[in-house]
Amino acid sequence: MTSGAGAAGHSLAFRVMRLCRPSCQVDHPLLVDPSDVCNGEDSVNFKELLPGLVNGNDPGFWKRFELQEPMDAMGLSGQLVLPQTFGSIYLGETFCSYISVGNHTNHDVRDVIIKAELQTERQRIILSDNSKSPIESIRATGRFDFIIEHDIKELGGHTLVCMAVYTDPDGDRKYLPQYFKFTTSNPVSVRTKVFDLYDTTFLEACIENQTKSHLFMDQVRFEPAPPWSVTTLENEEEASESDGPISGYIKSLKLINGNGGARHYLFQLKRPPLESSDVKLEGANALGKLEILWRTTLGETGRLQTQQINGSPTPKKPLDVKMTNLPQRILIERPFLVRMEVTNRSEQFTGPLRVVMSETDDNGTPRTVLMNGLLSLMVPPLAPLASTELEVNLVAVAAGVQRVAGICLVDARDGRQVEFVPPTEVNFEALLFVANRSH
Repeated sequence: MTSGAGAAGHSLAFRVMRLCRPSCQVDHPLLVDPSDVCNGEDSVNFKELLPGLVNGNDPGFWKRFELQEPMDAMGLSGQLVLPQTFGSIYLGETFCSYISVGNHTNHDVRDVIIKAELQTERQRIILSDNSKSPIESIRATGRFDFIIEHDIKELGGHTLVCMAVYTDPDGDRKYLPQYFKFTTSNPVSVRTKVFDLYDTTFLEACIENQTKSHLFMDQVRFEPAPPWSVTTLENEEEASESDGPISGYIKSLKLINGNGGARHYLFQLKRPPLESSDVKLEGANALGKLEILWRTTLGETGRLQTQQINGSPTPKKPLDVKMTNLPQRILIERPFLVRMEVTNRSEQFTGPLRVVMSETDDNGTPRTVLMNGLLSLMVPPLAPLASTELEVNLVAVAAGVQRVAGICLVDARDGRQVEFVPPTEVNFEALLFVANRSH
């Protein structure tokens, strides 16, 4: 790494080399046929040198464009190469450097204090400091080496400041600072979508690779905020009998290609019923954070955690009503009971209320599930954070999968609609079908 300031007039000088995994050496040789090395195409023995020549086919150069071995196309020589440049540093990776402070003069220096500090726009981090135990001396043409490590947690410009305080042969105390600058960038971009379905929230995360190399996802985990619980939804790929050990392993890798490759993840979030102590959390919309762990092609690790992901603002409802129990088998034109639970989530008394059900939907179409008997059911006043259960008598007039919808709570005093019961799909059996199945 190049320094922003030289060490002119000083006995010591810093050299910094970034420590990272070596890369594979790739050679692009000129592939020729072995017979061309010793003999030309006009040789009289040319046909004997080509064992694949049969029936007097033309032994031209067209055949020799094919590779002798499939692995030759990769150009890998089997050797590893140390990094020739500083390279790119990404957020979430570990910055590791080899620092060498050398004495390039013909005399020794004494009482050497060495300090390495990383400066960003927000903070300064001490990476190494031996001020409590200085080095007694660094001999002429000698050096002192050490390694520093730091997890990159900020984007933008970084400055590695290497400082040395020492005593020269004249007994003067000298101070040497050297600055090494580099910039960090974001390896991935994360886009999220949040959508609600009844009492379940789904979070879709799209992770896009912004680096030039491939990224192997070790783990993509969502850490829910209280009181949410999370389930990761993934496709389970079954191994085929024709898959060998290598192809089966490749299919199991969660790879994101470089230069804009992307991968999608889906999470299912659920919130448990609120207790009395959690009633104030209803208006909160914080879902949680996404944690991403990956490896590069040579195994270097990286870790990122997103900021808090927020969902749709949840309005605080004074009442909550839901169906808690439905019969396992329901026949058409036969009354059945549905148990409902009404909860007062406010901090004051509410009620009295009535449970009513509309006979038609918003388009004026008659409903296939109706209330049986009384068209309304009274709900007594509820204390703050209290709940009550009641049974509603319903009847279905059509077979098949039908929606139980249109049930709502209204104020018994002015008829104002307070809360709707979430619709539920139920399978209703016909009487004729039941009779045939019994025979």
